[in-house]
Amino acid sequence: MNAAAQAKLAQAKARLDTLDLYPRPVRMRRVRLVSAPWLFRLPWFRRFHGYTMWDLILVRAPVAEAGDDLVTHELCHVWQMQHHPVAMPLSYVYRGYRDNPNEVQARQAAETTRALPRFGLCDSCRHQRLVRTARGSVFTMCLRAKTDASFPKYPRVPVTACRGHEPRS
Repeated sequence: MNAAAQAKLAQAKARLDTLDLYPRPVRMRRVRLVSAPWLFRLPWFRRFHGYTMWDLILVRAPVAEAGDDLVTHELCHVWQMQHHPVAMPLSYVYRGYRDNPNEVQARQAAETTRALPRFGLCDSCRHQRLVRTARGSVFTMCLRAKTDASFPKYPRVPVTACRGHEPRS
């Protein structure tokens, strides 16, 4: 396995290690990340960008270009397989794909472990509050807007200049 694949998998593992979905962390011993664009030309696979088969993660893009969220999502499927080797793949037969609890869990794992976006000066301001929507979007809210109408409640980001900026202590 090349260095790009190892780095992608290590980063995804670090993200999943922050979650407590299963009693043991994901085991990486036999996990492989491979680019297989030919596979995603086949009719069944056209709708996917990544696909997991036990310890093998296949991605449509070159490995170095594979999205971090995608690799995290697919590695979560490896983790699921390690804990439910029979029930996990069978769930797709009787529950389908879209609302399958394994898909929902993998999507949530990728969303909740995603690095927060950078908001410029707001990231170091004591008046900033992060607001996360139910769909996983994150916004920066300025608490100064509550007492001074000249400040926008949700400023355009990244904020490069702000007369109300006060560093966090």
